[in-house]
Order: sequence, then C-alpha cells, then structure tokens
Amino acid sequence: MAPGPGSKGTGDLWAEWLEMKGSTVWGFLPNLEVSESRTIGSEIAILQYLARQNPALAGESEDDFYASNELLFQAEELYLKFAQKFPTIMAADKSPEEFNAFISSADKTVHSSQQGLQVYLGQFENFPSTDGKFTTSGITIGEIKLFSTLHLLMLVKADALDAYPKLSKFMDTFRATDKVKAVLDGTASNMAAAPLAQYFIAPP
Repeated sequence: MAPGPGSKGTGDLWAEWLEMKGSTVWGFLPNLEVSESRTIGSEIAILQYLARQNPALAGESEDDFYASNELLFQAEELYLKFAQKFPTIMAADKSPEEFNAFISSADKTVHSSQQGLQVYLGQFENFPSTDGKFTTSGITIGEIKLFSTLHLLMLVKADALDAYPKLSKFMDTFRATDKVKAVLDGTASNMAAAPLAQYFIAPP
C-alpha cells in the first residue's frame, strides 16, 4: 500500500496530500501497487483483487459470495454517507446539524439517498449472521469492508452500536483476530509502528 498524507511527518496533511494526489490513479486513496506497471486505485477494486488472489476472501460458497458482495456495497454506501456528513481531520467544518440529523435518523420511509445511520445499522443488524459472522469464514471482503466502516464510525461515536447486539458481536469477533489486532495496533509487518490515524471526527 502506498504512503498517505501524514507519512512525511510535516504536520501539514493537506499539503502532503496535494503533493501526492496527482500521482494516484483516480485522484483519491487508497492505491495498491501490485506490480511495477500496475496500481489499483479504488478500495472496492482492491478488495476484489484480493478476493481474486485468495478465494477464501470471496466466500466459500455461493451464499457466502452473495452475502459478502451485499455487505461490500452496502458498507460502501454507508461510508459515502460518512464522507458527506462527517467532519474530517482535513475538513472539520461540516454542518453539526446535518451530522446530528444523520446520526439520529431512523426513518425507513425516506429515499435511500436520505437514509440515516440508524436505518443502515438496523439493516446490517437484520442481515443473517451467526456467532459474529455473516459468512462461514467470517473474513470475506464484504465483512472486511463492513468492519472497517463501522470501526471508523465507532472512533467518532463509541456507543454507536450499543443498541445492535449482532453488529457488536461481529465487531468483537473480527477485532479479536490476530491480523486485525496487528493492523489496529500498528504492529503489522508492513506498517509503521503506530496506530492508524483517525480521519473522520465529530463536530466541535
């Protein structure tokens, strides 16, 4: 994985990002260099590539494959809502009113473009799962994407999943695996020896 803003340690994240933005595939991160001549420039495409290389990540059965893909794309939709509604370390001036309205809204009757956080969490809570896993392996790319999205949410609002026991179980189960713990702690072999930086933040 290529370095991101902050990797140079200048303290100016925006300047570091602008310096590298032009060399990314689509003008955003993440990017994954898979060879000297090939870089994948989309998170969804990166996950699909990983599943192509390791079939267990794609799902061990047809049902797992379909479940993984549903989680993958629905978690991406939720992430895009975060990008719209949540302040970030590089753009902290998002509307507190819009943030709070999104966080609290549970109205299932609105257009999907207007769905609030509680609708999404309810959908994931009701999606079939067993003992903290949505698939047989529990490590498909859909589950990876869902975990990372909900992890970002919990960094902003630690109690976000308190009313969702199945999602909480999923997060605890996934978080307990050695490789996930190493990434979260910043001790994985291909990472700098520091925890991941927080991108989304709560309004002041």
